[in-house]
Amino acid sequence: MTKRHLGLVACTVPGLYLLLSPVYALLHYQLFAAETPHFIRYVLIPGLLGAALIAIGLLTKPRFSALVGVCASSMLLGFFLFEAMHTVSVVSVRLEMLGQLSEAQAETLRRNKNMVPGFTLRSLNRLSGTDELPEALLSGFPATQVVLCTSKAGIVSYTADRYGFNNPDDVYDRRLDLMLLGDSFVEGFCLPPGEDLASSARAGGAATASIGIRGNGPLVELAMLGRFGELLHPRHVMMAFVEGNDWENLERELAVPWLREALSPNANYGLQSTAQATMREARSILAERKNSPVTSVDLLTRTSLLRNFVALQQTLARLGLVYPKIAGDKPEFRQILHRAKELTESWGGTFTLIYIPRMDRFIGPFSSDQPFDPLRRRVLAAAAGEGIPVIDLHEAMRAQADPIVLYAPDAHFSRAGAKFVANEILRSIAAKETGPPITAAIK
Repeated sequence: MTKRHLGLVACTVPGLYLLLSPVYALLHYQLFAAETPHFIRYVLIPGLLGAALIAIGLLTKPRFSALVGVCASSMLLGFFLFEAMHTVSVVSVRLEMLGQLSEAQAETLRRNKNMVPGFTLRSLNRLSGTDELPEALLSGFPATQVVLCTSKAGIVSYTADRYGFNNPDDVYDRRLDLMLLGDSFVEGFCLPPGEDLASSARAGGAATASIGIRGNGPLVELAMLGRFGELLHPRHVMMAFVEGNDWENLERELAVPWLREALSPNANYGLQSTAQATMREARSILAERKNSPVTSVDLLTRTSLLRNFVALQQTLARLGLVYPKIAGDKPEFRQILHRAKELTESWGGTFTLIYIPRMDRFIGPFSSDQPFDPLRRRVLAAAAGEGIPVIDLHEAMRAQADPIVLYAPDAHFSRAGAKFVANEILRSIAAKETGPPITAAIK
C-alpha cells in the first residue's frame, strides 16, 4: 500500500465513524439535535472532525495524511479497547439485572413455587390482554417471593406484603405516614431487605409503604395511587420521578388507551378484587417465564449493550460526554400531578414530587448539568404550576463531596444512596408535620 492509500484509508475510517453521529442525530432530529447543546455535541463537533479527517486524507500530502490518519485510527482503536474492557465489566451487572441464574439458583427458582422472577406491570398487562383500568394489574403478587436481581452472593429478593409490594406486612397495622410511588428505585432494586429506600425511611421513624414496581412511569403510578391511596389514606404521598427513564416511560404509557383513563376526574381505578382474573393470568405467565433461562441473546435483544458499544457509551460516560435524549413537551405530565394532588388532598394528605437525577450527571471531567436540565426544568415547572412541593435530589446530591457513592454500579441507589434520600424525605415530612415532627436521622 502506498503512503497516499495508507493516509486516505487511515483518515477515512475514523472520519466515517465520526460522521455516523451527525447522520444518526439528524435522522432523529427531535431527540438528538433540536436543542443547541445536543446539536453541538452530536452534529457539529463530530461532523467537523469527521469531515476534516476525510479532507486531510484526500487533499494533503501523503506523508502528513498518513501521520494524521494513523494517529486518529490508533486513538479510535484505543477507545474501542477501553470500551471493550468496560463493557465486559458491565455484562455481569446487566445479566444480574435481567435475572440470570446460576444452575443452583435456577433450581431454587424452579422448586420454589412461591418465587417469581422480576416483572413490569406494563408487560404483564399487555400479555394478559388488559383493556379496562379497573381490571388492570397495578401491584405485585401478595405474599409472593419476588426476585429483584441475582449476584454471585445469591438471589436478592423480597417477600411481598398483602398488596404485593416490598414492605413488611405489619406496616399497614396503623395509618401510614408515607406512601412512596415509583419504579425500581422505590421497589429497592438489588438492595437486600432492610436496605431499600422505604426501609430506610421506616428506620427513621416514618411508617412508610413502598408502592413501587420496576418499569413504572408516572401514569401507572397515578393509577396505583387511585387504587391504593383511597384504601390506605397515607398522611403524605411522594411520587419519585426518575430523570433517566420516566419521560420515556410516560410516552409509552400514554399510548395505552385504558391507562389514559387514569387521567379522568371520574376514573374508576378498581380494587384488588376487580383485578383478580388479570392477576391469575399474569401469575401463570410468570410461571412459564421462570423456566426460561436468561442468555446472551437476551443481553443483546433486551438491552442496548451492542448499540452502546458501537457508540462508545462507556468511554464517553467516563468523560462526561453522554447527553440524554431531548425531552419533548408532554402536557399530560402536569395533568398527572394535578390529579395525584387532587386525590391525595381528598383524604387530607399532602402530595410531593421527588426528582431523582441520573448518575451520568456526576461522572467524568467534562460532565455538565446543561444537557440534563431542560427536562428538570419541565418537571419542576409542572410541579410549580400545580403548587406541588419538590424534593430536588439533584441539588442535594450535587452538594455532596462525591455524589457517585450514592449510586450502585447498576445506576440505582446504593445502600448509602437509599439512606441519604430517606433522610431528605424525613426532613421534608418534618417540615410539614404540625404534630410531633419526625426528625430521626438514619445512621
